[in-house]
Amino acid sequence: MSSKSKIKEPGKQLKKVKRLRRLVTAIEIIFGVLLISAAVVLFVPGAKTELIKGMAGTTIGQKIISMFGSKAYAQSVFDENFDTNKLKTNELKYNYSEEYTNFVMFGVDSREGEVDASNSDSILIVSIHNTTGEVKMVSVYRDTMLGICDATGTINKYFKVNSSYAGGGPEAAINTLNLNLDLDLKDYVTVNFSGVADIIDKLGGITVNLTDDEKSQLNYHLGSTISSTGKYAPKIKKSGKNIRLNGIQATTYCRIRKATFYDPETGDSVSNDFGRAARQRSVIMKLVEKAKKASVSELQGMVQTVMKDNKKKDRIISTSFTFDEIVNLLPIIFDFKLSGSQGFPLQLTTGTFNNVSLVVANGLSKNVSKLHEYLYGEKNYEPTANVHSVDSAVANQTGISESSAGYDPIESGKKNKQDEETATSKPIDDTNYDYDDKGKSEYY
Repeated sequence: MSSKSKIKEPGKQLKKVKRLRRLVTAIEIIFGVLLISAAVVLFVPGAKTELIKGMAGTTIGQKIISMFGSKAYAQSVFDENFDTNKLKTNELKYNYSEEYTNFVMFGVDSREGEVDASNSDSILIVSIHNTTGEVKMVSVYRDTMLGICDATGTINKYFKVNSSYAGGGPEAAINTLNLNLDLDLKDYVTVNFSGVADIIDKLGGITVNLTDDEKSQLNYHLGSTISSTGKYAPKIKKSGKNIRLNGIQATTYCRIRKATFYDPETGDSVSNDFGRAARQRSVIMKLVEKAKKASVSELQGMVQTVMKDNKKKDRIISTSFTFDEIVNLLPIIFDFKLSGSQGFPLQLTTGTFNNVSLVVANGLSKNVSKLHEYLYGEKNYEPTANVHSVDSAVANQTGISESSAGYDPIESGKKNKQDEETATSKPIDDTNYDYDDKGKSEYY
């Protein structure tokens, strides 16, 4: 080795030492930041949301979150049997997948835990704008007559849309929505209402505006919920604004059909089974808002409740979203803005057809066009040939078409046409929310 090389050797060693010191220092800093972050999360709950949101917005943060939660998520929530290859769509002109995150939320009322064999009592299409965080929701009324698909995407009958879930699981239910409504849904979340009570309790309950009729109906059906869950809850003593409900009470509130629901945000009144769908949308949004503001202990309790049982049939929540997809959605979830919610179909007729009570769209094609305008701002949307085909089949079986006299079940500040004929009511009292429509309903 030359003398020149020997002269450079001490310099190289010095550089190595410096690099090693920087590495050690960096590790110490990272470790210290993690400790401080942990302390902040534990002792300053208000900072928890911003920390998680910040972590979810970086690659390193996402990996840290995944390290702690991916395994439990896979065991307790993720549906590994969900087959995306079975999903079908019509030949759509536009692809909104890059601009929007779209999925469907199914609510099943499986009081014995057999989720897969249950009809979906609520069907909620959720569309999130990936840039603005704007969220829109649409409840597809469960008794809506559509072409019911199996898991392969084949329409085999025309019946209530809620039957598709029990007939072929989430794949069949998604295919039914995609092919009847010109959607391109690829993911789902199923919530078992029998377990929602525990989640609500872990988050400290929710508050609702409760009418006299709703209080009466809630107390009337409370015994059934107590019997099915094995958990006790006292009856509600008063109606009014901001009435706190525990988990069992809130779950029963979601099941009410025989009382008008008055939306506290819009003043809309919705009755019958449509009111039940509106209540469920309202409770879901209240849960999301509570979770965003929850303390660490409340969030821990909620997560433990959801993941306490790995048996698929007993799951409170099941989803096709992978853990990484959920983590990527966290920044949007924390900043989301609910810009509106509505029901589908918008114009409809209720009646008994072949001894079955159904909701029939007054022209499926027209209603699908309005649906796309609401979700995506696309005016004058022209439905595909498949939607027109289903439209014709439903009209032939029911006699209901676009020109038939129907109605919109959601009306601002007043009751719908059916209730106006059958109910005696007081106007909304902004002081004590004490009003009564006598709980009358032809549809109940």
